[in-house]
Amino acid sequence: MNEFRRELEAELGSAVTFDPQQTKAYDHDLGEMPSVLMAQIRPVPDAVLAARSPEQVASALRIAARHGVPVTPRGQASSGFGGAIPTRGGLLVDLTPMNAVLGIDPDAGTVDVQPGVVWNALSARLRHAQLDLCTCPTSAPASTVGGWFATGGVGIGSFRYGSIGEVVQEVDVAGLDGRIVTVRGPEMELHHQTCGTLGVVTALRLACRPALPLRSFAIQLEGADGVPALLREARERLDAYSIAFSSAAYLRMRAMAEEEKPAIDRGLLALVTVTEPPGSIPDLAGVLAVAAAVGGTVLPEEVARREWEDRFYPMRIKKLGPALLVGEFYVPAAAFAEACRRIESALSGDLVGIEATAVRGDRMAVLAYLVDPGAGLLFPLRMAKALLPMRIARRLGGSAYAPGLWLASETERCLGSEKFAAYRRKKVQMDPGGLLNPGKLQVTRPRWFPAASLSWAIGIGSTLAGPISRRIPSRRFPAPRPAR
Repeated sequence: MNEFRRELEAELGSAVTFDPQQTKAYDHDLGEMPSVLMAQIRPVPDAVLAARSPEQVASALRIAARHGVPVTPRGQASSGFGGAIPTRGGLLVDLTPMNAVLGIDPDAGTVDVQPGVVWNALSARLRHAQLDLCTCPTSAPASTVGGWFATGGVGIGSFRYGSIGEVVQEVDVAGLDGRIVTVRGPEMELHHQTCGTLGVVTALRLACRPALPLRSFAIQLEGADGVPALLREARERLDAYSIAFSSAAYLRMRAMAEEEKPAIDRGLLALVTVTEPPGSIPDLAGVLAVAAAVGGTVLPEEVARREWEDRFYPMRIKKLGPALLVGEFYVPAAAFAEACRRIESALSGDLVGIEATAVRGDRMAVLAYLVDPGAGLLFPLRMAKALLPMRIARRLGGSAYAPGLWLASETERCLGSEKFAAYRRKKVQMDPGGLLNPGKLQVTRPRWFPAASLSWAIGIGSTLAGPISRRIPSRRFPAPRPAR
């Protein structure tokens, strides 16, 4: 390590630090994990590179490879899957300083960016060129383009445009040999959703949409059974841009956190967002027809406006916690209602809030929230409830939203068998020593029980603890207030 440090400092100077007080700041992401699990890995890096150029990234990778030092790439770490947490110490490459917009091509409708660009900042730059984002996360005020690509995100706009992987056209990738190559097509797809385990992305080219105004409409459904029909009607009648759903329980949680009345007191709120060319007349008739076709009710315009304005702040309900248990998964749209029923039944002792985003291809990306005190001897046991929604979705043809560290055993289901096989072949070719983001997508051995697999242990442990954890409420809530 001493020789590695000398070489790294000689090559990169003040861009790299070995100061323990600074490296300790990188030992976590947005998720909350029990200390017993964190103790099974080495989450504090030995060194941190605040990368400011692709050349610095390439140099660091070349030096790390020569000394056999593991490398963890990191953006804002705004997810909770452990994908940006080191497992073996080593070198962490902080990509947030690489936040330049490299070029906008209005004619081609594309933008080239560095991986540390934050989504909201990129949207503001694009609007000057009469363009805007095809899709972005609800964490757009903080999360980065590179980080969302690495985790395979879907979000606002995914009903029309799909995942981030369908929007990115090509990426530049730095490898352990110190070379930077541009990849696109099937080879690029292997870097999408794989947490930087094949190389560190140093630039991305994204397709953009024309910067047409957006307008949202709120429709109240009596239940989730009407969701597939609403998606079909909104696609055919409105060519909707984005569709999101919030359960009455989630809206109740949010209203309690903000000390106000919820928008609805039963059923499901669908926020349907459409693009409106300048001078066009809002398609109110189309929205009313969609609502009528699914037995829904169009809510006042102020409800839709408030929901759209609040789209970037779903985690505010954490104020009720202070901890938040989150189950995140994909499920076919046709199975969404059944998944909701089974989750609410399995966790009948808790208030379960559900948010969902409709994704092109009739999929739903779903979050199930439980507010929890986050402390005490029973907290690790209660955490088992966070994996229960994913297991229910899996039985209905769904999968985990992303693998990362804690759900590495779910990688093949997340990627699909064909992509997973191609990924493994590429991993052997590009990183035979397993230095690039070790423990992500491929299971990690716990430090205390090296014969076991950390991800499988989490799965087995949560399965065994599940029946008990369901009987331990996370938090009791008062009766709901009437809807506004």
